Amino acid sequence: MTLREATLDDCERVWQWNFAADVRAMSNDPTIVELARHAAWYVHRLAKGAFWIIENDAEPVGTVRIDDGRISIALAASARGKGIGKRAIAAACEAWAQPVVARVRLDNQPSRAAFEAAGFVSTGDAEMVTYQWSP
Repeated sequence: MTLREATLDDCERVWQWNFAADVRAMSNDPTIVELARHAAWYVHRLAKGAFWIIENDAEPVGTVRIDDGRISIALAASARGKGIGKRAIAAACEAWAQPVVARVRLDNQPSRAAFEAAGFVSTGDAEMVTYQWSP
């Protein structure tokens, strides 16, 4: 598993990963965005940095980004359950080298396990779990 900087060429695949029905079902915001709106956001977001494509065996399989200290990850269905998410989270945090926060739905056990395995510490509430990581 490696991370590489996201590029303009990744726009549509990032949209596919982020707006897959099963990803949206576990997202903090289940809203689906059309590709044109995503593309406008994507161009703006690339300029901010801290936005990576996750590759496994040189194949793009997901994305991880950090926005103002908050981490977000989305994996293709074929990449889930293989420890790729945990390794990508850890690599992104290492690259960021500053405290990071994640907000995960209480019922999203795979994401919770990945953040815990990457060294995040949790505090829970009724519907969300907040995870924190510090270098």
